[in-house]
Amino acid sequence: MIQHATETISHGFGYARHLLRGNRVAGDMSWVEPGSRPVVLVHGFLGTRGTMLPLTRRLQSDGKVVFSYHHGMLQLGSLSRSAEELAVKLRGLTESLEIDRVDVVGFSMGGLVALHAVKFLQAHRHVRRLALMGTPLGGTWMSLAGMATVGLVSASVWQVRPGSRFIKELRAAPLPAGVRLRQIHADADALCPDPGPIEGVDREHDYVVLPGGHSSLVIAQPFYAAVREFLDEPDEPARAVLSR
Repeated sequence: MIQHATETISHGFGYARHLLRGNRVAGDMSWVEPGSRPVVLVHGFLGTRGTMLPLTRRLQSDGKVVFSYHHGMLQLGSLSRSAEELAVKLRGLTESLEIDRVDVVGFSMGGLVALHAVKFLQAHRHVRRLALMGTPLGGTWMSLAGMATVGLVSASVWQVRPGSRFIKELRAAPLPAGVRLRQIHADADALCPDPGPIEGVDREHDYVVLPGGHSSLVIAQPFYAAVREFLDEPDEPARAVLSR
């Protein structure tokens, strides 16, 4: 128990260190393996592309080409607007690289942005797999702190409130055919508690809960392993998906 808590605190410090790197994170195309599908990373609320650097480095070292999407300073704007911009970037990326689809990993609020783009904005045409890491699919009561501090200038803090219209509509909308979805959560995540598997997630294969806190999701190796396994599994005919 003590070791678990110590590791979670350490992950928090590691996350903060990468946060300070900001959005100037360079990519390197030299790691690409022939036939490797590009991965697009989407950071969360009050985050920067730097917070995704641990995932970026691990994916690159394993032969992946990685693009990290920056959706506004600290992600204070509307999630719907961010999703529109992401959908445009995904389409442009697939067209410029002359490929059919990419894989997407959304961390925290970034997962909501990516899922909205896939469900409502035709981004499913450009996405093969979407991994949601610590995404507040049931909303988060931490939004109350956001409302009290930046609520007058931030639409997103209202959208992630439990029971918000944004959350209800996002969960109610069906997952488009052809996109496989995986939820990855940390069991001690106080910021974005695990809401259980949502509609469209295969609870046997694609619902993963591991020890750690919110920062652990992008820092700790076991969470990366869950992402890498998901991205590397061969495509197969759609399985019957169980929902709650």
